[in-house]
Amino acid sequence: MLLKRYENKYYVTVELGLQTSNDTTAKIINRGYESKVFTKAVNMLNSFGIDVTVHIMIGLPNETREDLENTVKFINKHNIQGIKIHSCYVVKNTKLEKLYKDNKYTPITLVEYLDSLTYVITHISPKVVIHRLSGDAPKDLLVAPMWNTHKKWILNGIDKILNESNLWQGKFYINT
Repeated sequence: MLLKRYENKYYVTVELGLQTSNDTTAKIINRGYESKVFTKAVNMLNSFGIDVTVHIMIGLPNETREDLENTVKFINKHNIQGIKIHSCYVVKNTKLEKLYKDNKYTPITLVEYLDSLTYVITHISPKVVIHRLSGDAPKDLLVAPMWNTHKKWILNGIDKILNESNLWQGKFYINT
């Protein structure tokens, strides 16, 4: 829970780690709850006037483009005030590292991440504040992908795509 001050008023924000709306993937990553629990939590927080920021991850094991699209649609059905977007990365001494070393998980490329990020930005409600476009992996623990250590590649890449393609947050948002 975060307490934020804006124009001499304080606002409470709770951050929820949805990561994906796909409950099968949620089990793989040990999220610990089904998507319907997320919905109940958001509704409860909303009833108390508490802002909600959601975390999602792009490039999770076995996730498809359709899964990402469904996650964005799922988020848009909720009263969410903020979003933090992360890429999935492999760190030392984790189950994901074992999958990676056993060739059972391949991290997404920077190009794939930028393409997916473009989708999220252009389809998420324009009312949602985008707080983060990429998480930072601890450099001493990062196994893959190495592009994750170059935040400027991500920020400059998405800026270029959006500008050159005349895209913006919510351009393709459909209020469902």
